[in-house]
Amino acid sequence: MATFKGKTSGGQKIAEEQKAGQAPFLSAGFWEKGRKIAFEVLSTHKSGNGPYVGVRLVNPDKVRIDGESHSLVRIGNLAGITLARMEALAGARNKYFAVGDKVFLRCTGITPPEEEGHSPSPNFELEIDREEDAPPAKETAAAA
Repeated sequence: MATFKGKTSGGQKIAEEQKAGQAPFLSAGFWEKGRKIAFEVLSTHKSGNGPYVGVRLVNPDKVRIDGESHSLVRIGNLAGITLARMEALAGARNKYFAVGDKVFLRCTGITPPEEEGHSPSPNFELEIDREEDAPPAKETAAAA
């Protein structure tokens, strides 16, 4: 027979992680040169559009998306974030965002589209603080 135990605080943490996985995305249109955020990764996910993370904002602690204030958001698979993450984690065991990562992200500019019909692409610098070199995370599959 298996025994399972839990605490309210543990359940609250799980509920927050689940809520972050359904929060609104910070789209490319959110970013402008000099805009910066700091956040903690609560959950990692995969979708048909690529990986994304559910995060709790630290600074600022809230942003406005579609006229509403949010402290939990999703950070998607923007090319500029992916490329900055690749460089930042080049020497790490886990080359992707991990639950618990504390991330500072700053938009350094916007690259105009190279082809007609494509969107402008924000460029970033980022810094990741990680307790230890976390193993690759098991990502949650999600429909996007």
